[in-house]
Amino acid sequence: MPAGSRRLPIRQRLFAGFAGVVVVMTLLAVVLVTSGLRRVLTETFQEELARQLALGEWILEGVSDAEPDVLAREITERVGYRVSLISSDGVVLGDSYVEPGRLTEVEDHSDRPEVRGALAGQESFAQRTSTTVDEPLLYGARLVTLGGEAIVLRLAAPLTDVERAVGRARDALVLGGLLAMMVALVIAYFVSGALSRPLERFVSMAGRVAGGAFDGRAPSNSGVPELDELATALNRLTEELETRLSELSQERDGVQALIDCMAEGVVALTDDARVFRTNRAARALLNLQTFQEGTPVQELVRHTELRRVLVESAVRPISQREVQFGGSHLIVSSRTLDTGGAVTTLLDVSEIRRLENVRRDFVANASHELKTPLTSIRGYAETLMQGDAPEDLRDAFVASIRNNALRLQHLVDDLLDLSRLESGGWVARSQFVSVQAAAEEAGSWCSDAVAAREITIVIDAETEVYADPKGLSQSLRNLLENAIRHSDDGGVIRVVSREVGQGLAHIEVVDEGEGIPAKALPRIFERFYRADSSRARDFGGTGLGLAIVRHLIEGMGGRVEAESQLGAGATIRLVLPTRAPLGGLEEDGGDTVREASKVTQDPAVGRGKSSTLFPGAANGAAA
Repeated sequence: MPAGSRRLPIRQRLFAGFAGVVVVMTLLAVVLVTSGLRRVLTETFQEELARQLALGEWILEGVSDAEPDVLAREITERVGYRVSLISSDGVVLGDSYVEPGRLTEVEDHSDRPEVRGALAGQESFAQRTSTTVDEPLLYGARLVTLGGEAIVLRLAAPLTDVERAVGRARDALVLGGLLAMMVALVIAYFVSGALSRPLERFVSMAGRVAGGAFDGRAPSNSGVPELDELATALNRLTEELETRLSELSQERDGVQALIDCMAEGVVALTDDARVFRTNRAARALLNLQTFQEGTPVQELVRHTELRRVLVESAVRPISQREVQFGGSHLIVSSRTLDTGGAVTTLLDVSEIRRLENVRRDFVANASHELKTPLTSIRGYAETLMQGDAPEDLRDAFVASIRNNALRLQHLVDDLLDLSRLESGGWVARSQFVSVQAAAEEAGSWCSDAVAAREITIVIDAETEVYADPKGLSQSLRNLLENAIRHSDDGGVIRVVSREVGQGLAHIEVVDEGEGIPAKALPRIFERFYRADSSRARDFGGTGLGLAIVRHLIEGMGGRVEAESQLGAGATIRLVLPTRAPLGGLEEDGGDTVREASKVTQDPAVGRGKSSTLFPGAANGAAA
């Protein structure tokens, strides 16, 4: 942009400032002088009106029997102003500007301020526009005696002469003000130009410095000593700033590169808990996509405990404090700085804590599940070793030892199945599968348990889904065995399916059993979790069946849901796709975790047949 076009706006602003001052001063002078003149003229006029009131009172003292209307007109002839004679109750007895026949039409004057003042015994004045003659008047009134009766003598003088005098004075002031303003504006134009040129140069240089260009220098030959000194100081400041910024930039880049390479999150805080620097790890841990330096922690962190710890870390050191932040576990440490503020580090130990919980839960649950059958086997075996048990009791002990051994085998098989599922050892080979056929196949595996408990399985599932056939059959088998285990004798279990739109179908296994407590619903798909552990053990559950179902269905691109009310049965819902993905159909490989088969003699859970897909999984379905 040319220098001239940059110089003009500054000159215009200076010129406008001078012009504004002149205009304001001129207007202020006009307003003050005219208002003062009006006040002085009004006061003078009021004094004149007081003298005329005294004259009117003198005239009335020499009259005793004349009509009030006639008296009002005679006084007007002598003083030249409108005269009204008003009784003490506000009735107009005579008015020099009103015909005698219309006096009865004149309104009550008892509410007029000058009348009230006169009735109070004072000489009173008021200004207003008369409703009778429709012009601004100055009223003056005093209490007089006419024929032995106290009445109010009121004079009304027009203010038009005052307004004309004020108007002439105002016109003269405006004309003089305009002439003075023109002279002042000419002077302001040249003064603003002389001041704006060096200022424009300073602004231009400051703009280049702010943009990072330090090669320009301000001219120091403006002819104004103060501005030349300012230019010299600005040039020195520019040179010093260039040097310091270069050093700071190198240092900042080095420090930022260093902390960005750290695996720990680093947050630099001011002493009033404002964030002015972070690294990539900290922004990822705190879910900070973008933020401005200097933003308070309270605006960036929503988690209450983490926000409290960060605010505390800005003023005092913190050593190894663990905070659970959403699904993450963070170790927070901080060190205060001598210059104020603190550097706080965030170490994500979520994976370590998860592995610790997994290991602890697995050891506890597996130990608990293994302890019961091992204790039974040991007890029965020690009894048999004594050799004095009856034959029928010996056979029962041997059968119990065998059943507990089978239970241990089922538990180990389920653990191996679940381990391979969690490690990705099984891959679904999906194709279009009839839910009816898969449910009937699963129901056939449970026929022994159904017959023993007189339970009825009703299948109404004609939908087709895109899933692994064996994985779907095994999932339905686990769900049916779980429903049988938690249903009363003679109960009904239903398998129903329906398409719900958006390329999805629902497959539901509904029982009429005791139901699942609301607090247990979120956890029933966890390993070894049982809502009713005593009943599950009575009927041979291992606590792994629903966990296997969850992994199977999620491996086929679906999800598992549970609904229940205590005492009103439970519904386990499989949500599976009804359409193949965009990549097309996969080959039907039907891979399984284990192709071995096993047979159990426990009629309560229907294990009289072998399974070709996760044979051990059906042994541990748990609610």
